[in-house]
Amino acid sequence: MFHSHYGITELIRYFRVSFLRYRRILTQAAPYDIIISKMRQKQTYSGFTIVELLIVIVVIGILAAITIVAFNGVQERSRVAVANTELRMLEKAILVARNNESKNLMSITGSNCTRCSDQARYELTLDRISAAANMNLNGLKEGDPWGEKYAIDENEGEGSTGCGSRDGVGLLSAHTGTIILYIPFYGCST
Repeated sequence: MFHSHYGITELIRYFRVSFLRYRRILTQAAPYDIIISKMRQKQTYSGFTIVELLIVIVVIGILAAITIVAFNGVQERSRVAVANTELRMLEKAILVARNNESKNLMSITGSNCTRCSDQARYELTLDRISAAANMNLNGLKEGDPWGEKYAIDENEGEGSTGCGSRDGVGLLSAHTGTIILYIPFYGCST
């Protein structure tokens, strides 16, 4: 270390000696310095920039939005398909019940407008059709996929002519794509 009272020559000599000492230290440690400097050159930073992360988040958001929109349409089409399948099953059960009992639907259910009645009457009607057809209709007691009971309209046998109009099954509320099934007459020729 030098002090302020040294002259220029002492100062130069001090820096020269310090430089030589430093140079000697460097030459002795040269292989380690080379290794360390090479390690520093090879060191790369891994990770994503904020821009890359934002782009990925935006792309994922767009894909999620497209998927949700597509999924909503699938759910509705699935409900319609389930409702139509259950209506066809109910129609077949009614046809089998009428053939097994040799009666029209109104005589089997004891009602002429099941769709007009409450849940207990609806379940009793399904039980009577189920027993007459020897089929299990318990799954229909919960109603259609939208949570409403199926409309069973016993029309044959109504009216002054004794025929009325055809029996029908359908939904209480209209939904796009669902069907209304009119069951052929059993005892009437019209």
